[in-house]
Amino acid sequence: MKKNLILMAIIMIFSAGKVYADGMVFDPTAFEVQPETNEISVPKEIPTHEHVTITNESISRSTQEASDYAQNAVSGQANNFNNALYELDSAQVNIRNELLDYKAKYQEIDTQYQLIKEQRRVLGNQIKTVERRIRDIEKSKNNIRKTMI
Repeated sequence: MKKNLILMAIIMIFSAGKVYADGMVFDPTAFEVQPETNEISVPKEIPTHEHVTITNESISRSTQEASDYAQNAVSGQANNFNNALYELDSAQVNIRNELLDYKAKYQEIDTQYQLIKEQRRVLGNQIKTVERRIRDIEKSKNNIRKTMI
């Protein structure tokens, strides 16, 4: 009983991990690897509060840049989806062509099979006819032998 409970607990733990990880999407393009350098860049001037000013224009420019980035990302994703759909369509066409080839080969083999089957039936009838003739000849020989004795 304990073994079953332990086994069920282990299965539930691994299943729960998959369920909770299902919503997490790992996008490797979101993480850019920065090469490590030993150099430290120091800005020449450190801005003070006097030099930093935030205006409505700078805020609107940054929001416009963010929206442009989002639109580019969406259009890039749409382009990727279109490319994927095109590849799937071409793969489907290739598979359909392959199916047509297999159907043609199958039809050819089926025709050959029907022809061979018919030839086999005809030869079987000829064999039966020849065997009947041989039996008839044997009967005739036996009848002749009986009459001779």
